[in-house]
Amino acid sequence: MRLGEAWHPLRFTMPRLREAVARMTALAEQQRRPVPGLAPRIALRLAESPVTGPGRLAGEGTIGQVLDDLAESRGLGADTVVLDPFCGDPGETLRPEAAWQALATVRARTPHLREHP
Repeated sequence: MRLGEAWHPLRFTMPRLREAVARMTALAEQQRRPVPGLAPRIALRLAESPVTGPGRLAGEGTIGQVLDDLAESRGLGADTVVLDPFCGDPGETLRPEAAWQALATVRARTPHLREHP
């Protein structure tokens, strides 16, 4: 926060993000600095059934859960969210169709959001 202007959290639950945003805001106020911009990276993992439990990461679950995560991120101040549809296996990039489909599913349900060029 003292040296940068943006914050790019990775692999988080929404409760953890809410807590972190509150801490970041309090620290910024204490230091009389602007609150850093929020640009989270969400690991997009669409599922047919809801993913439940306290360990559910943002972006995991049904399209409804993912849309709720995006809306909450926006409500916490994120004007940009990076959706990462890959699970970490470099070989996935050779077969990107499933990743593209996941991204297309989210995009079809969020026509009101703007895309960055």
